[in-house]
Amino acid sequence: MGRSPAIPVVGIDGSYEAEGAIYQYMAVIPGTDDHQVAPIGAGIVVTDGPDIEGIAQEDANDTEAVAVRISGVSWAYNIGGVTRNDALCPVGNATGNINGSMATADPTVSYTGKMIAGRALEDAVTLAKFKMFVECRIVFQGD
Repeated sequence: MGRSPAIPVVGIDGSYEAEGAIYQYMAVIPGTDDHQVAPIGAGIVVTDGPDIEGIAQEDANDTEAVAVRISGVSWAYNIGGVTRNDALCPVGNATGNINGSMATADPTVSYTGKMIAGRALEDAVTLAKFKMFVECRIVFQGD
């Protein structure tokens, strides 16, 4: 991991119920009910720009409470190296406990109508923890 910039890890968190095993600093998706979040499973492809609820701030087992960063600065893990200011999307088509990691959004793909999870605040090598700004925004034509 590179040198971390002097950016505090603060933001707005929501308190949810885990719907399945949740891992710290991984993206989570909306659960079955309004108060639930679920882990990202296989089949969600980074280039799809899936809707996410935010970034889990702690580990949680099924039915346990979990804090989720819905806006602000959070730690995250990446599946491939990221560069500061890269637009980020979560990965869900991987094996092991890396579903929910971040990857650089593919610049050759149109994300119109899809979600960008945020942007990298620092460079990071593959599978490293890094700071990201969570913004979970929908991309509109021309963004």
